[in-house]
Amino acid sequence: MAKKLTEHIDDLPEERKAIINRLRRIEGQLRGIQRMIIEEKPCVEVLTQLSAARNAMQQACVEIIKKNMYKCIRENTNTDKNIEELEKLVSALINLAPSTNL
Repeated sequence: MAKKLTEHIDDLPEERKAIINRLRRIEGQLRGIQRMIIEEKPCVEVLTQLSAARNAMQQACVEIIKKNMYKCIRENTNTDKNIEELEKLVSALINLAPSTNL
């Protein structure tokens, strides 16, 4: 019988567990925001929580990218594969930057 996703967490290295825990907190924030909308909470309160969730997701992205960049650097940056991976990570960082077009 296949393991559920949650059963795999115990087997993960600590840094991956930390990311999963961070994402679970964000998931909880998003469920809370859904509840706020259902309960017709004031718009400003909902937007404040959405902003907090967005910031938390951006920080999770930064942590993931940072860990992968360190991994590429440790594994000898001079290989074409690692240079390509670093370029992808830099692109991901650029895409993560908030858009100023409103």
